[in-house]
Parts: sequence; structure tokens; C-alpha cells
Amino acid sequence: MNIIAEEIYIGRFDPDIGTYRIENRIQKGENIPEPHLIAYRMSKEEIIYNWLKYVAQIIKNYFIMQGKPIDENKLFQYSFPEPLWDRIRIFVRNLRDLPIWVNKELSNTVFGGKQNYEYWQTIFETGKTPQGFQVLPHPINLMDMIKE
Repeated sequence: MNIIAEEIYIGRFDPDIGTYRIENRIQKGENIPEPHLIAYRMSKEEIIYNWLKYVAQIIKNYFIMQGKPIDENKLFQYSFPEPLWDRIRIFVRNLRDLPIWVNKELSNTVFGGKQNYEYWQTIFETGKTPQGFQVLPHPINLMDMIKE
């Protein structure tokens, strides 16, 4: 959680701006600072639900590649070596830096209302909404996302 706080929230999310009707405010032309918008959008329940699953997959993959058997139900009870912490930080940073989070044109569509978990799973897996609208240049590739 420290990595997520450091990379997404601390010094980026402005409590004075808050979360009230952010997308409507963007549609009306209000200038919301990009770091705040990124923190807000990445924190939406249906979005964070999906990308936190990828953090778990990165952790599992790390242990598997080290040849260490793990109990997935106790994943966060294992001691993480520094290289794993680095991979998690790089992933969160690379995810944060995707252009989708600052695209204000998406305030009417992708971010305009509450979507379900599957909606965002589809976007991350394909780069497109379930309706076929391209919102990412390409699907999320976890191996690429853990590279600096």
C-alpha cells in the first residue's frame, strides 16, 4: 500500500479538489490537474479491482520464476525480496503513466458512469471497451509493465 500511496496519491491527489462530480466538471471545462485526475480515475472501484489483481499476478509470477512454491491464499504473508518490491513499483508507475487516465474526452464515455468489473477487465485485456472503442494503444502486457 505504501507503493500505491507514494506513486498515485501523495502529492498528487488534492483533497481540496476532492472527488465530487469530477467527470461532470471536466465536461463543463473545469481544469482538473492531471495528477489528481489520474489518482481519482485509478481509484474507481471497478478499475482498482482489476489492476490490483495484476499486482497479485506479478507477485505470483515472481515466486514461480524463483522456483518457490506458494500458497496463493497467503500471498501477502510471504516476505517480499527487494526486486519484487521494485517490480510492483514499476508496474504501478507504468500503469499510472498510461494516457487513458488523463484523456478528458473519455469523461463522457469510459469514465462517465459506473462500469462493471468485466468492462475494465476487457479494456485491460484488449485495449478496447466491450463495445469495441479503442481506449488503450494495446492490451496490458504484464511483462512490459514491469520494465522501466
